[in-house]
Amino acid sequence: MRFSILIVFSVLIAGICQSQDINKYFGQAHFVTEDSELISNTEKYIRQQDGIWMVRIDPTNGNVLIYTTELPFWTEEEFIALFGNNGDKVECPYIGIVRKDKIRPFPFKDCE
Repeated sequence: MRFSILIVFSVLIAGICQSQDINKYFGQAHFVTEDSELISNTEKYIRQQDGIWMVRIDPTNGNVLIYTTELPFWTEEEFIALFGNNGDKVECPYIGIVRKDKIRPFPFKDCE
């Protein structure tokens, strides 16, 4: 009897975990500035935010690549908000799901 209850409980927990559809996301963009100190400080600031696993901003061209930890969702607005007061320097933001969406090659040729 206890074994049956344990099996039913395990199946319910597994179903709940799958229904939350937690993913790891990546974000790409172009950070428009030539100020290497601003790039470094922004990268450090983003790295300290909750849900961020990895961040790289290339100081030679401003290409941005950010990976999240597992999250239920991640929007373009949340991505841009990571840059704090420098969100206006973000161009061509793109959000994808790790292992589902392709990382776009830099430089972006389809940016509006």
